[in-house]
Amino acid sequence: MAKLNEQSFRKELSSDKLSNLYMIYGDEKYLVRKYTDALISAAVGKEASEFDLYKFNSETPLENIFNAAEQLPMFTERKCVCVTDYNINSLSEGDYKQLEAFCSDIAPTTVLVFTMPTLMPDSKKKSNKLTKFIAFAEKAGNVLELKKLDETALRNRIMSWCEKGGCKIDRINASKIISYVGNDLNTLKNETDKLCAYADGREINEEIIKKLCIRNTESNIFALSDCIAKNDFNAAYRQLDLLFEQNEPPEVILSILSSSFIDMYRMKAASEAGRGINEVAEDFNYGRRSFLLKRADTAGSRYSKESLREIFEAILEADIKLKSTRSDPRIVIEVLTAKLLLAVRRGGRV
Repeated sequence: MAKLNEQSFRKELSSDKLSNLYMIYGDEKYLVRKYTDALISAAVGKEASEFDLYKFNSETPLENIFNAAEQLPMFTERKCVCVTDYNINSLSEGDYKQLEAFCSDIAPTTVLVFTMPTLMPDSKKKSNKLTKFIAFAEKAGNVLELKKLDETALRNRIMSWCEKGGCKIDRINASKIISYVGNDLNTLKNETDKLCAYADGREINEEIIKKLCIRNTESNIFALSDCIAKNDFNAAYRQLDLLFEQNEPPEVILSILSSSFIDMYRMKAASEAGRGINEVAEDFNYGRRSFLLKRADTAGSRYSKESLREIFEAILEADIKLKSTRSDPRIVIEVLTAKLLLAVRRGGRV
């Protein structure tokens, strides 16, 4: 059998040549749910009877799963048994061996699906049972791993959703939605559906996005750093007020804010050393979050290295105050914002 990607999985579903065992998991939970539903529909139809579709969870004894998988289908050619977020790591050695033995010889009329819309294998622990079962399923059946999409793939999805919703959106504004909402595909789908409903056939522009999209914590804090970079005192404090109104913990604000400036410093140092975004992403393990470096590269051009060093000193001082004194956390963050604005001004690059 094989480890599939989205394209090969869709091709398999359309060919109607299904395996008897599937394992579906990954970081992108929206796609895990989507393709699990698609597999069930391909196996037993969209309106399968309770005699041909069994759905189990982590509380189900293995014996019940085995019994359901051994029964013959009644109204369709196949029977589908879908097991969601089964805690394979909690199985005893004996039960795990029994699971592998059963999955090695599944009835030819049964499609047994293990899907993980919540659980994730720990890639650092090669010996755990879930990781071991994924490797086993790749040989005994088919495995579909759904990783987080990069910005280009996310943008293309948004544009496709808009087209299906009867609206148009250009690449720039599709990227704007990602910058507001983040890279969670489920959230992006919900926000895009909302924008399409509001636009009602019109093109989705920046004005509509600003009016309707709810920014996540990370994007709000990045917006604060952008205001600081532009030395826009009023906008920076309006953004800070918004964060406190949303009850964002000061520690989280400080952590993400410091990360954005670290990204800028890395890109500035890399530029001086003749290294590019891809090299920095690889050196510091950014993975699919390398889009942060593109934003940092643009924003960092407004700073001198001296002003960035001054900013790090101010952030460190604020971090110590939050952790070791009884100072009002809001005042600590407000004072830090003022110091960052001053540091930008002194850098002479804004």
